[in-house]
Amino acid sequence: MRKILLLAVLLLANLSLPAQDKMLDLLKGELKSQMATLQKGEYPPYYMNYRVVDNFTRTIRSSMGATNTVEEEKQIIFVPQVRIGSPEFDNFHESQNGVMTNRFAGPPTILLPSDLQNGAEAFKEIIREEVNKRYKFAKKSLESAKAKSGVKVENEDKSADFTSVKAEKYFEPALSADKIALDTDAWQKKLNKYTALLTENKDVISANATLNFKIWRKYFVSTEGAEIAENRVYVLLSIKGMTMADDGMELPLNESYMAFSLDEIPSDAVIIKDIKAMSAKLSELKTAPLVQPFTGPALLSGSASGVFFHEIFGHRVEGQKMKSDSDGQTFKNMVGDYVLPKSLSVYMDPTMKKYHGHPLNGYYIFDDQGVRGERVEVVKDGILRNFLMTRTGLNGFPKSNGHARAEFEMDPTSRQSNLIVETSEYKSDAELRKLLIDEAKKQGKEYGYFFKSVTGGFTQTGRSGANSFNVTPLEVYRIYVDGRKDELVRGVDMIGTPLSMFSNIEYAGGDFEIFTGTCGASSGYVPVTAISPTILVNKVELQKKAKPTVTPALLPRP
Repeated sequence: MRKILLLAVLLLANLSLPAQDKMLDLLKGELKSQMATLQKGEYPPYYMNYRVVDNFTRTIRSSMGATNTVEEEKQIIFVPQVRIGSPEFDNFHESQNGVMTNRFAGPPTILLPSDLQNGAEAFKEIIREEVNKRYKFAKKSLESAKAKSGVKVENEDKSADFTSVKAEKYFEPALSADKIALDTDAWQKKLNKYTALLTENKDVISANATLNFKIWRKYFVSTEGAEIAENRVYVLLSIKGMTMADDGMELPLNESYMAFSLDEIPSDAVIIKDIKAMSAKLSELKTAPLVQPFTGPALLSGSASGVFFHEIFGHRVEGQKMKSDSDGQTFKNMVGDYVLPKSLSVYMDPTMKKYHGHPLNGYYIFDDQGVRGERVEVVKDGILRNFLMTRTGLNGFPKSNGHARAEFEMDPTSRQSNLIVETSEYKSDAELRKLLIDEAKKQGKEYGYFFKSVTGGFTQTGRSGANSFNVTPLEVYRIYVDGRKDELVRGVDMIGTPLSMFSNIEYAGGDFEIFTGTCGASSGYVPVTAISPTILVNKVELQKKAKPTVTPALLPRP
C-alpha cells in the first residue's frame, strides 16, 4: 500500500510542475483556435470559456474498529462554455446548462489525459469534440428560447443574460509533493482507534469514520482574457455513530472537522473527548421519549440556526434562479424592505478563510466564472439589500459578486459561500433561556424546545409546489417552564414556510457556532459554511419523523 501511495504522490508531483504549466498554455491555445473556427459558423460565439479541475482525492474509511476502504482517485475534468446570440439574450436564457443533461446524473463527465507531454493530440481532440457538442446544443437552445419568447407572456425581468466583468489573471504554482503527502498507515490506525472507541458502547449499532483529503488544481481561461490557475485543499474528517431505539428508530450523531491542511486537524485528545461525549449521548437517545407534534417557542443553537438560515433564507437570495418565472422569487421584490428583525444582519463572504481560527469550508478566491469572490451584505439591520449574483443579471443587480459555483462537471449558477448571521442586540445564554420560558408560559405551553445540533435539511423554492423547508435535528431538548431538568427527545423534524418563520424570530445571542457542510442544488454539490448565534423563535412547527421500517435486533450486539 505504501509503495502504491508513494508512486501516486511522485506521479502527481511530476505532473504538477512543467506539465501543469503546459496545461494552461494548451487551454489558451485551444480556446483561441476553437473560437476562430466557430466564428465561421451560423451563430458565431460572442464568448467562450474553458474550466478544468485537476482532482486528486484520497479517502480512508473505518467501520467498527477496522479499515473499510482506502481509495485514491485522479481525474482531470473539462467543462467548456459556449455562448451565442448576444449578452442581452443568449442560449442560456431558458436554461443554466450548456449541454444536454441527464435529469438524475447531470451532464457527462469529460476527462482529459493526465500525460500532457505525450497525450497532447488526444487532449486537443477531446476538447474539440466536447466544444462542438456544446456548440450544437447552444444553437438548439438559442432557437428554442427565441421561439418561446415570441409566444409566452413577457418576462418582467429585462436584465441581460450575461454581464461584463474584469478579466482576471492569477497564477499559483502547483503544490509540491510534501504539501500533499498522506501517511495512509497512520491515518488508518487513527480512524480505527476512533471507531473502536465508539464500539465499546454496546448501545452503538454502527460506528464509522471517514477522512477525505482533496487536492484540486483549478484552471479557468476565457475569450475575454481571463487566465486563472489556483489550488484548493480540503481535509474533511467525519465520525458518525448510530444507536437504535426499541421501536426500530435509527438515531445518528456525528462530529466533523474541516481543515486546509492535515496539521490543522484537532489533536487526538480533542477528538477522543468529542467521541466519548457522542457515545454517552447515543445511550441517552436510545431511551429518549418520542416527540409529539408541537407548535410553540424554541431556541436554535448557533449550528442549528446556521443550517436554518442556509435552508430557508440562503437558497432564496441566490439571484440567478430568480431570473426564471418558475422560481418562487420569495424575496425578489422585497429589496429595501424588512425581512428580518432590525437587530439581525446577514452577509456572505467567500473571502473569509477562517473565523476565530477555525477554517471555513465556503472559502475561495475565484468563483467558477472566473470572478473574484466578494463579501455581500445581503441583509443589513433587518433590511434586504442584495442577492448572490453571477454573470446572469437581475433587474437592479447587473453585476456579479463572485457567487457562481458548480460541482466539477456542472455549469455554474448562484450558490452560497460562507453565510454569517450577526446581531446588534446580543442576549446571553441565560437571558435567552429565560425569554424562552417566558414565551412558553405566555402561550400556555408546558415546555419549549432547544435544538442543539442538526444534520442538514432541504427546501422547496419553485412555484410548482409549496415553498417550504424541513430541517433534520439530531439532538433536541424540552425545556420545562416549571424548572424540571431538560429532557432529551427523539424523532422530530422542524418544518414550515420561510416568510412565516422569519416573522417569528425575536432575539439572538449566546455562542456563535460554525456549521460545515456540502450543499447540493441545481449545479451539484459545493462546500459551504454557516456561522450564527443562538436564536429565539416564538413559534416553530414540529412533526414526527416517518415511522421506522427497521425491525430492532432480537439480541444485543456482540
